[in-house]
Amino acid sequence: MNTSDSGQSRPERPDSVPSDEVIQGIRSHAIFVLDPDGIVSEWSASARALYGYEATYVEGNHVRTLFAEERTGDGDPANAETFADASERPVEIEGWHERADGSVFWATLTLSPLGDEQSRGFTAISQDTTEIKEYEQMLERQNDRLKEFTDILAHDLQTPLQIIDRRLTLYDETGDDEHIESIGETVDRMARLVDDLLRVARQGDVLEDPEPTGLEPIVESAWDGATHASDATLRYEDVPSVSTDPDRLHELFENLFCNAVEHAGEDVTVRVGPLDDGFYVADDGPGIPEEIRDRVFDHGVTTSDDGSGYGLSIVRTIANAHGWDIGVAESDDGGARFAVTGIEFID
Repeated sequence: MNTSDSGQSRPERPDSVPSDEVIQGIRSHAIFVLDPDGIVSEWSASARALYGYEATYVEGNHVRTLFAEERTGDGDPANAETFADASERPVEIEGWHERADGSVFWATLTLSPLGDEQSRGFTAISQDTTEIKEYEQMLERQNDRLKEFTDILAHDLQTPLQIIDRRLTLYDETGDDEHIESIGETVDRMARLVDDLLRVARQGDVLEDPEPTGLEPIVESAWDGATHASDATLRYEDVPSVSTDPDRLHELFENLFCNAVEHAGEDVTVRVGPLDDGFYVADDGPGIPEEIRDRVFDHGVTTSDDGSGYGLSIVRTIANAHGWDIGVAESDDGGARFAVTGIEFID
């Protein structure tokens, strides 16, 4: 017969080798006892199996010894207030714990009052909940990714929808089939945009099947879409052809042009020109404060009360998908100057 920690006998297992489930159960739960001050007074076999510490190492030390110090942070999860609460009712403490071999795991430590007022202490049950924690973190990352995806999709569909609305108005006024053709082209580009974003959501920020592309027609089309209701001026200096996905490059320029109009005004002048290993887009607006230039490509960062903070983050995503770099500085006119570099020209 086997004997448990309490001294009570229990029947022997028919197989002397513990099953995987039993081993996992032993290693995922631990029961031990604390005195009223949180000092470990009894260290069980299950606690030794979970943590790897012998009783001589743990007994006589505070339970916070089990916590991974470098991950605990500034607060003390096992403070006097915690034990005061645990003397009235069971209390759960979650945090990173450290084993004897230096490995860490996310633990749910439940403290329950033990005994009467004169000899009270605590029963401590520690459970390895790392898998649950990792699953929660995975769900959180997925939710963040989904929110980012939906925000980007909503942002980048606004401009083509505005183009369709404008073309429909012009068609009603003139009856010119040219406007219907433009609507068809815009709808096709929207469909490609949705497909592209779905691919990015599934596979990450990747660029598939790039093709040699001239910049001028893309710049002109993106300019028309971004500035159709403004008096903005475009100055274009020829940039050699690049290997790209034309739709994504169109999206990059459209977002940069929308950013210029949004922050510099509808009468802004924007210049696009070549660099040794790329191109620049510069405007004569108020520019971007130096203190936020390092963060301006982050999701949600904007200097406009009406801005979404997603246009420039989309630009960086597209540039990175090509293997390019993008930076921002002050233009010769005092505005913003975006430089896309790391490009190998075709011409």
